[in-house]
Amino acid sequence: MIEASAPGKLVLSGEYAVLTGAPALVAAVDRRVTCTLSARDSGGWRFVSTGFEDDQTMRKDEVFVAPPTTIPGIARRSIAESEAPEHIEVRIDSAPCYREGIKLGIGSSAATVTALATAFGVMGGGAPRLADLYDLHADFQGGGSGLDIAAAVTGGVIRFEDRVATPVRLPRGIHVVFVFTGRGSRTAALLDTFDTWRQRGATAPLERLAAAAREVVDCTLHPDTFLDALGEYTDLLERFDQSSRIGIFGPGHRRARTLSSRLGVVYKPCGAGGGDTGMAVSADIHAVEAFKERAEAAGLAALDMNISPQGVRVRTG
Repeated sequence: MIEASAPGKLVLSGEYAVLTGAPALVAAVDRRVTCTLSARDSGGWRFVSTGFEDDQTMRKDEVFVAPPTTIPGIARRSIAESEAPEHIEVRIDSAPCYREGIKLGIGSSAATVTALATAFGVMGGGAPRLADLYDLHADFQGGGSGLDIAAAVTGGVIRFEDRVATPVRLPRGIHVVFVFTGRGSRTAALLDTFDTWRQRGATAPLERLAAAAREVVDCTLHPDTFLDALGEYTDLLERFDQSSRIGIFGPGHRRARTLSSRLGVVYKPCGAGGGDTGMAVSADIHAVEAFKERAEAAGLAALDMNISPQGVRVRTG
């Protein structure tokens, strides 16, 4: 038996700007996708999924021609055919990345790719390289910056820029609560809108957002400076959204932002936006707790979720 697990992630700053080369601040979270490989005596390759439901049974030769946009496609690209068994059960549990059947938007696909590729890599005699994981996920999902893969591998908080992940620490005394809007988002659709807007050439709002993203990652030593930079970044993200009409600040995020402004708390969507998950940040724990209570009363869900120091892990036995 080989078991590999990898954490989800949330973008603390730098969403959209990272696609122009600006740095992003990304945190791994303690909602993990687990992949377990177990021997079978017969029956080919059995894929069993919890969370994202995609159960199927295939012969080994079918697996090794599967397209890269599928779970079997990731598996066959992670191990040499000569090293792969004829019969195996592949269990993938991504349920922690969902709430009541709705994806939280915390990078479950990247965590799945990382866990699955790592498990098969170990079976074949070695873990995959980070560059290989970037490519696997880009083919599986259809593009992306790679920041969610980097967070899944390294854990903790990272500065991500040009596919380079550098571990950083958030300032001491910062308190964070993660909030789910209750509605999922289709990241691909949001990114398509972004690409269409960007092709029109009116990129000044994006350039200002990129400069603010760089300011945030350069201000992680002191809580007040960090909060000021994050607040400015969030204001510019909202202006960028108004200009591009992407819909980053969906109804849930707008409701949370209104609540946070009354309490002196910084609130922002984490990632592509629309729905999914956001975060509220303050140096005042009482303000964060008050925001949490009011968000719950307003129909939002405060998540029992924290930043995770651990990246991908493997257990054999």
